[in-house]
Amino acid sequence: MHVEQPVNLPNLPGMLFRSLFTVARNEQEPADANVLDAEFSAPAFTPDQLKRYHEAFGGFVSEVPITLIYCLAQRVHLAQMLGEHFPWPAPGLVHVSNRVERHQAIAADIDFILKASIKIPARGPKVSARRLRPLFTVEFWQNDERVATCVSEYQVMPKQPEGPRKPREQKIAEAPGSEWLRINSWHIEAKIARDYARLSGDFNPIHLHPLLSRWFGFDQPIIHGMYMSARAQAEIERAAGKPIDRIDVNFKRPVPLPAKIVLWQKPEADEGKNGGYYQICGAEDHLQRLEGSFSFAKD
Repeated sequence: MHVEQPVNLPNLPGMLFRSLFTVARNEQEPADANVLDAEFSAPAFTPDQLKRYHEAFGGFVSEVPITLIYCLAQRVHLAQMLGEHFPWPAPGLVHVSNRVERHQAIAADIDFILKASIKIPARGPKVSARRLRPLFTVEFWQNDERVATCVSEYQVMPKQPEGPRKPREQKIAEAPGSEWLRINSWHIEAKIARDYARLSGDFNPIHLHPLLSRWFGFDQPIIHGMYMSARAQAEIERAAGKPIDRIDVNFKRPVPLPAKIVLWQKPEADEGKNGGYYQICGAEDHLQRLEGSFSFAKD
């Protein structure tokens, strides 16, 4: 096990530039599974940050939305990816799922200690690419108390062979069944991705402009996956009039911009449960872009 010394959490833009220098890493080097631990400190969110985040989505009941603290977790992820003991190129990872849970009230004016770990799977030429899914866990602490946890899974993508890409197959799916309630629909312009990049600090080129996204295999820029999860949290909280304490998400398909999408929701089958499920689909093709579940804060 390797433990990094506690450091101040770096900002994303500078780390994104440094991540380009990790492309030379040889991810085929055989190695056993291991764990990388680190600890960071980060200041509390400023009143302006909280205000801008609330205004960007227009619906949160939570004072400190749990999707906002993911923005800190993402910085932790990249800081650890840049470490010399992380085996893969940072640009070669795709975020496939995320879970954020609040254990107790998050103070808006108290600094954070972030305790992080990555479970690194065994690797080597004989290991299936599907098994290369490092698991990132970030615990958020304030005044020596754990207030939230974020667990994120990434897929290590194999290097693409040379040659033209195959055109994406156009599909049409059935709309969600009668047990699903249509909560809202949105038209998302490319500008929203740039606005969210400034809000979150995530200036990954795939989200910003076609000339940049094409370098990474996307004909159009795609919206940030956690923007979509945050939009779902805000809409569900607005509709219910109460805050969410846990939200998880599985990313199914990217959302090329511009896009028309629909948020669907259904309650848990057990009436004693305090939450439900959600999915975001294309407004016209009904293809699922992401799905997840959530729990409301207990009264």
